[in-house]
Amino acid sequence: MARLILLILIAIAAWIVWQKIKSSSPQNRRKQIFIACIAGLAAIVLVLALSGRLHWVGAVMVLALPVLGRLLAQLSRYLPWLMPLFEKHAKKRTEQASEHADAQQNHTPPHNTEGPPLTEYEARRILGVAANAEKDDIIGAHRKLIQKLHPDRGGNDYLASRVNAAKELLLSIL
Repeated sequence: MARLILLILIAIAAWIVWQKIKSSSPQNRRKQIFIACIAGLAAIVLVLALSGRLHWVGAVMVLALPVLGRLLAQLSRYLPWLMPLFEKHAKKRTEQASEHADAQQNHTPPHNTEGPPLTEYEARRILGVAANAEKDDIIGAHRKLIQKLHPDRGGNDYLASRVNAAKELLLSIL
């Protein structure tokens, strides 16, 4: 009985949405169809979640991602007019990566530490100090962290070297 009521409600909602889309202007139709599709997907997810079947949707989506990636690669090979779309996104990612690399080169630590070089922002996050922190604040934060993370006290070399590099970088900027 509950399924029958649910089907009747879905049919009524679909009819109301269809009438609204049909009576709208041509400029607004595309937008309303998009909103109706999103609302329909949200309703499907809600029904699946309430019925305990949502985990199957997640599994299908996880399995579909690699297949979609390969499918897009094949489509770009067989439909060359799609290539400019992929090239535009690839070019944008390359530009962002080069900007990030340039930003990291401007703030290298004073000595060669393990791991990638720190930026000033990362060093401040590691020590937990504000941008306007003074020398005493930096040294105090370093002292508290190094007591917890020192290899002789159960920490490891990597974490201790990152804390030391953060302190040296921030002190060299002051």
